[in-house]
Amino acid sequence: MPIEDSTRPVVREGWRRERYATAAAEQIRDAKECQFSFLPFDELAHMASFWYESASEAMLRGNYAGVDKWIRSQARLAAEQGFELPSLLQLLRICRQVAIEKEGWQSEQFGEVDAVINECLAALRKTEVTWEIPEGLDYISGKGRVPETKVAGERGERRVHNRSHLKMPIRVSGYHLGESLDEYTKTENVARGGLYFISSQNYVRGIRLLVTYPYSREPGAINVDYPGEVIRLDELPEGKKGVAVKFLVSLGKKAKK
Repeated sequence: MPIEDSTRPVVREGWRRERYATAAAEQIRDAKECQFSFLPFDELAHMASFWYESASEAMLRGNYAGVDKWIRSQARLAAEQGFELPSLLQLLRICRQVAIEKEGWQSEQFGEVDAVINECLAALRKTEVTWEIPEGLDYISGKGRVPETKVAGERGERRVHNRSHLKMPIRVSGYHLGESLDEYTKTENVARGGLYFISSQNYVRGIRLLVTYPYSREPGAINVDYPGEVIRLDELPEGKKGVAVKFLVSLGKKAKK
């Protein structure tokens, strides 16, 4: 068999995974009640791509280890950033629905995967996650064997606002009046069009920066630089400043390489 013929299925699968990840990231970014929507498009696409691989492995080969690892990873991220359980459930539902709508997966095929996901969520009660996860929780309906108001983000629960207190690692770099600005820090809060962090460096209003958001040193991590502008500075104790940065590009679209 020619080499090009043997690699064709791999290329096709990679293309389908990328197409799925793009569609899923777009829907997550548009989900106003999901706190994961504050993450950049590329981060969400990377996350969705791993869900696609894990779910495919589970459905085709009965290997559910990837699904379990994926859920635990996103649960840790959500818990660390103060996301609520309904946001994780909505993330899972979006990933599932996009596979059905965009990739033609059959809802009936998800039976075993759905059961494993519910088991993984139940197992989170034994970890460091502090959510109140109800017994018998079904992630699709958001209901368990407790009053619904404790599970599914019904009316009266705290809603997602235009700003989230995300403590995400970032790298900020720039240049002003002969001085290089380069630091690794964390955000204090994040909005869809910008972020806010505290620094002791010499930022001034109006300068342009490159912000790697989020930033990771992990192998294979996606580090994307976004251009931004300092639009506000707050004087803080001990010579520090609160720096408000407005992104000059939309984080809701695929970044150009």
